[in-house]
Amino acid sequence: MNFGRIFSYALLAVALTACASTAPRYYTLLPASTPESVGANTQQAAGTKFAISVQPVVLPEQVDRLQIVLSDPQSTQVSLLNSSLWASPLSDEIRNALSDELSRKLGVLDIATGSVPESLAMWKVALHVQRFESVYNERVLVDATWRLTPVNQPAKKATICRAETQVLVGEGVSAMVAGHQEALRRIAQVIAAQLSGSPGKAAVDGVLNKGCTF
Repeated sequence: MNFGRIFSYALLAVALTACASTAPRYYTLLPASTPESVGANTQQAAGTKFAISVQPVVLPEQVDRLQIVLSDPQSTQVSLLNSSLWASPLSDEIRNALSDELSRKLGVLDIATGSVPESLAMWKVALHVQRFESVYNERVLVDATWRLTPVNQPAKKATICRAETQVLVGEGVSAMVAGHQEALRRIAQVIAAQLSGSPGKAAVDGVLNKGCTF
């Protein structure tokens, strides 16, 4: 009888049991809200001249899953954190975070396109993420293209832009998620400046603007 092999199998079984019993942790890209910010947004939205409609976000398939996906900068390999999960599908997390940031910055409502009265000007915001990278204990990167389409605004034209941002992060998954929150906040700041007609404010620290087409 090979006691060494039996002992190795026993250790493996214990390890697998421990992994299986680890309760998953859930993370969201939505920032914490405060009563003050909610009240301010309500007052601003009451007098706004346009609304927004943030469309479903398009993501690379390799990261659009419940598990947080880590990138290896030294290779093409990725790793799935089975015990660290997004609270909802990542595409929904990004859409909700972008909607929240734009609503905060502009004081506008995010509404469904099917319920827009003809008298209300609106911008459809469609985000397509090319790269959503998470390098553990190091950095995160978001490279995205977005299309702004005017609705009930005959004098306005659609715009397509692209930008990239990297955020250095500390140790742990929570720090990495906070880094992605900051990256999306920066992208939202650029989009908000475009929607508000303030292109001079579209130059955001840490954001590499790759250009726009009209």
